[in-house]
Amino acid sequence: MSSAVPHSRRSQAAKAPRGSYLYSDVACELRRRIAAEIHAPGTKLPSIAELCADFGVSVMTVRNALRELIQEGLISGHQGLGVFVKEKGHIHRVLAGSPQRSIGDEIARAGYSARIDELAYRELKADAETAKNLAVRRGTRLFQHEKLTYADDEPVAFHTVTLHPELARKLRSGFGTTFLFRLLAEQGIDIATLRCEFGAVSLSEAQARLFNLPAGFAMLRVRYVPLDAAGVPLLLGMTLARSDRFLFEVDLPQKSNG
Repeated sequence: MSSAVPHSRRSQAAKAPRGSYLYSDVACELRRRIAAEIHAPGTKLPSIAELCADFGVSVMTVRNALRELIQEGLISGHQGLGVFVKEKGHIHRVLAGSPQRSIGDEIARAGYSARIDELAYRELKADAETAKNLAVRRGTRLFQHEKLTYADDEPVAFHTVTLHPELARKLRSGFGTTFLFRLLAEQGIDIATLRCEFGAVSLSEAQARLFNLPAGFAMLRVRYVPLDAAGVPLLLGMTLARSDRFLFEVDLPQKSNG
């Protein structure tokens, strides 16, 4: 008596006789294809008829498999358009002044690979607004760092950081490789308070080229000033983040009445 030779479900997919697949087998193979980005985020799955022919199963089997993946949140159906693989989750940015919550960590938690591309590092003189935020005189000598943050290979945020020469020297070597809050922690620089201002802006033509987006695209803008225990501003930061990629959260600790 001959023994059965095991083989992968992937090889069975196009060869299995009609009715030999359970809907759970079809769902399992579709999960694998989605994880391998054979069906990439945002793309349309083959039609039900095409999946029936691919797996050699009935329409009901395919519908049950798709229903299971919809319930899991992997795919979504759009009447008249078809079934699509869901995009990866939003990047949930928590602003709490904690070095354990860098933007890089939160990009990774959303399922992306994070990296930094340093664009510029320059000396400048404080204008009126910068001087006010950093509690210095107008014309004070400062340094400014610019970078892009990527999620996988997609630019998702543009950052500028403006700071005093002494702090700039401490942080300079890590600007291009380490996210800011992590870098401050590594240098032993403690943040007591994080002052933030939120708004919305449209991309200029120059900014749009950085993101490969049309000019006028709506972006989230966050200005932030970390303060030390004495209330002295450490630096002035500004982030332009893609409004379709980020969800911002701010921790607001309750003050004690005692």
